[in-house]
Amino acid sequence: MIKKKLISNKFIYYIYKWLKIIRNKKSSHHFGEFGEDIFINRFFKNINNGFYVDVGCYHPHKGSLTNLLYKRGWSGMNIDISKTSIDLFNLIRKKDINLNCAISNFIGETNFYENSLINQQNSLLKNNNNQSEKKISCFTLDKILEKHKINSLDYLNVDVEGNELNVIKSINFKKYKPLLISIESNDIIIEDYLKDDTFKHLVDNEYVFINKIGVTNIFVHKTYKTKISKLISI
Repeated sequence: MIKKKLISNKFIYYIYKWLKIIRNKKSSHHFGEFGEDIFINRFFKNINNGFYVDVGCYHPHKGSLTNLLYKRGWSGMNIDISKTSIDLFNLIRKKDINLNCAISNFIGETNFYENSLINQQNSLLKNNNNQSEKKISCFTLDKILEKHKINSLDYLNVDVEGNELNVIKSINFKKYKPLLISIESNDIIIEDYLKDDTFKHLVDNEYVFINKIGVTNIFVHKTYKTKISKLISI
């Protein structure tokens, strides 16, 4: 009521308009390629010391969906087949567990295919004849979490260039129930993705598909599906 009376004054209203412009002209800051981390950061706005697991973490800043969370006091586990990627995380994310290994649905040694020392297209799947073939240790996500005595996690991100289903199948969702899961998918048409085995596996494990931002699909555990609007409200 007081505010309405004040801005009825032409001069005060003029100042009010300029304040609205100045305060809101700064763009939203994000590191994700499509700004996915803005949504993720807002979803977890009331959790200041959560735990994330980022499989296929690539870079501590560029394209990172966990960097904003880390800056807010979170910690987590970053995993990548690129040793250089993990060396960068060891420099910047000193609170985190940073691991140079592969994650799939088996434990042992496997091959991966490298485009360059640090590259988003380095993968367990061969994409072209110019890639270098290298050996790497492979674990299930369950085994890695158990080895490092991680009993719960709030957020899981998976970006592994086509091997996402095997990563998702390697975690026991009865033991670990991340509130939010983001997973890369190049299926731009939602109807196509609804037929995907990764989508079906997550739905079978009580996750609900709530958003697609660029090539990232976002799922929330069904216990939170009725709270989405409140969680991401401005």
